[in-house]
Amino acid sequence: MRGDSDGMYYILDPTVRLKKWKGSLPCYSYEGEIGRNFLSEADYALLKSCDGTTELPPCDSLFAFEAMKLIRRCGEREFSLKNGQIREYPNYYFRSIDWTVTERCNFNCLHCFHAADNSRNWAEFSRDEAFALLREAEECGIPGIRLTGGEPTLYPYFREVLAQIKARGLVLKTLITNGAFLNEELLLFIKELHPNAQIMLSFDGIGTHDWMRQQIGSEQQVKRAIRLSKAAGFYVKINMNVNRRNSAVMFDSARMLIDLGVNEIRIIRTTEAPRWQLNAADNSLTPEEYYDFSAEFAAQYKREGLLTPVIIWQSLALHGEKKLFAVLPVKNCAERYRDDALLCSGWINKVSVQANGEVVPCAPFAGYNTLHGISFGNMKRDGLKKILSEGPFVDFFSQTVGAKKRHNAQCAACPYFTCCQGGCPALSILSGGDALAPDAYKCVFFQRRYYDTFRSVLSDWSIKHPLPPELQKG
Repeated sequence: MRGDSDGMYYILDPTVRLKKWKGSLPCYSYEGEIGRNFLSEADYALLKSCDGTTELPPCDSLFAFEAMKLIRRCGEREFSLKNGQIREYPNYYFRSIDWTVTERCNFNCLHCFHAADNSRNWAEFSRDEAFALLREAEECGIPGIRLTGGEPTLYPYFREVLAQIKARGLVLKTLITNGAFLNEELLLFIKELHPNAQIMLSFDGIGTHDWMRQQIGSEQQVKRAIRLSKAAGFYVKINMNVNRRNSAVMFDSARMLIDLGVNEIRIIRTTEAPRWQLNAADNSLTPEEYYDFSAEFAAQYKREGLLTPVIIWQSLALHGEKKLFAVLPVKNCAERYRDDALLCSGWINKVSVQANGEVVPCAPFAGYNTLHGISFGNMKRDGLKKILSEGPFVDFFSQTVGAKKRHNAQCAACPYFTCCQGGCPALSILSGGDALAPDAYKCVFFQRRYYDTFRSVLSDWSIKHPLPPELQKG
């Protein structure tokens, strides 16, 4: 071993992984960890040289990395790097795949995102195609899988896929299921392979869930599934669709779910997906109705002292235990606005792969794209690596808030644009056919001053990302 005044040899700790994706800063993480710790290009190059074979002159950065236990000193060729400790990917980074592994389903939901009409969809991945997707996910550096359908537990190779996710060193983040086929044995199987996975279930209101799902008895099935999932030790998250038909029972439904022990609730306005438009479009909430609902829900949530976190999509995030809330149309503080920020930050978190292999930015696009003959690429035909490296999908998700501001005069002239950053591109497309068009819902939110309404309702709570003082009510 050489002294500090001479060159030294270092080796990466065997738990450390160095990674770099196209268009991103390099980073390090630890084995089995999804998060990223970003590095400068210089620090990345230095850590790459910690391979047990490269003699390095002493420097402050090396000593700092050693103190952080990212590296350790060694003799020349005393140790070698583990296979895969340093990975550079030709594609852009995505945190997880939202994977519709099958369209088989025992329900026929009125609002199904995946459907272009009322016909039953039966596309699914073959066993070979499923294993190929997981292999490509690993090769693209996508660590997480969110498994959905259809009903994923009806997929013929469901258990093999769960085992293969683990074998590939990937993480099952979430199983999205209607709960009808969950039982103690299946939950134990999932828990042994993926102990930290979430179970995500849908519940669309006391007395209205069966109507939304077009399945008598589905309301009781999901309650049973919640109890079983909690007993098995899973974190349980609930999605709730709100519309005119069920808005009056939403709070009582949420309180019932909290009494059952769910860990988190997300309420989403039933959006104008093609099947919902065919079946129940007159039940869609207007922007004003949706924000009025949000304010009333928040008032009841606070009044009754609920603690379980509730997110009202594109509206409010409530955390009763911390007495903290966020007004979600305010995406950012104005002083942190950047023209080159992605139009939707959620797009880097997940890529949605449909049962027929089509790749879409998020679930609401699936049926819309099918109906309008739009394709961003097909994983079964083109391969995931190519789709995530270049072409129409990359062009679409790379759109920036600056591009939206330049595209339409309404956004460019709006004083709230640096805070809302153009709103939700999915809502812009569903209402205006263009991701760069104004999001009509956010326009109503700011023009009708719902920000002030929400702050008034939650006046004694802390707020995350408040509007700048000059944009608040005088």
